[in-house]
Amino acid sequence: NAWNRLPEALLPVLRDKRPALVELARHTAGASLDFVTDSPEVWVRAQVDAPPYMSHMTAAAQCGCDCYVRVPGGDWAFAGVTKFPVADRSFCCRLAEHLVPHTQVRIHLPLYIGVQSVEVGLAPGAQLQPPPAFSRRGVAFYGTSITQGGCASHPGMAYPALLSRMLDAPCYNLGFSGNGVGMPDLAGAICALPDLGALVVDIEANAAPEGLLEQNLPRFLDAVRAYAPQLPVLVLSATARPASLWDGTIAAEAEKNAAVQHQEVEKRRAAGDRQIFFADGRALLGAAGAEATVDGSHLTDLGFYVLAQNLAPLLEKMLG
Repeated sequence: NAWNRLPEALLPVLRDKRPALVELARHTAGASLDFVTDSPEVWVRAQVDAPPYMSHMTAAAQCGCDCYVRVPGGDWAFAGVTKFPVADRSFCCRLAEHLVPHTQVRIHLPLYIGVQSVEVGLAPGAQLQPPPAFSRRGVAFYGTSITQGGCASHPGMAYPALLSRMLDAPCYNLGFSGNGVGMPDLAGAICALPDLGALVVDIEANAAPEGLLEQNLPRFLDAVRAYAPQLPVLVLSATARPASLWDGTIAAEAEKNAAVQHQEVEKRRAAGDRQIFFADGRALLGAAGAEATVDGSHLTDLGFYVLAQNLAPLLEKMLG
């Protein structure tokens, strides 16, 4: 299946150990169509597995597409998003218009659904060329619903997509809602991604509530090192929940979980692994923290943007 974030060879393991991953792997979070064109407008037509189904996330982000464009010598700019009836599982929408020749186009596919078909529409006679090469190696993000993009308003606002534009690097989204628990079985597939230059591990929000953080984080990192001994790895603890400001139990649990991850990284650095790092997610939303979620945990566009801005310098150093 071309639209699958995990290799088919892993499916028997997933069905046995974590069946939800079979469906979640079909979600096209992080997938994009990139090209250069002289067409003055860009359309997209797609059919997805199901209509929008979430109450706290937009239909355009769950099941739709968005579009960013970059004119020669310019920066990326948001161009448009699909708008369609929420009961529909197919759509045909214009994403951009009045474009100039040689515009680079990026169409992000849906964050929280599988795609059965997708087509791009251009003006009659328009040319389509491959995009320029990225200037940096790729970054893989393995984690939770927040990694997958919950609850961005449109696909290009998930933080891996933001960082791809900020860093000019391919960013692989391996966020699996409710199921980013640090499965060692996934390490081989992650490390085999093309031209991989760094890995971000963001599993606290799923692993800790299941009691798997202390057990799975070392096992997952051991598996990564078996495949990629020198790959730069950033262990990222969860962002702060606003309720931690008044709920001491939540604050204490976050402190404990961050300490577990920080200590694991420091232990490995003391043993000679100088390519592993830790970032405390509780500090990465800054003053926006209390206003940066939809429901107290999943991030808004504001939260994703601040998180990406603060992660970008760390990843730049890791990528060299």
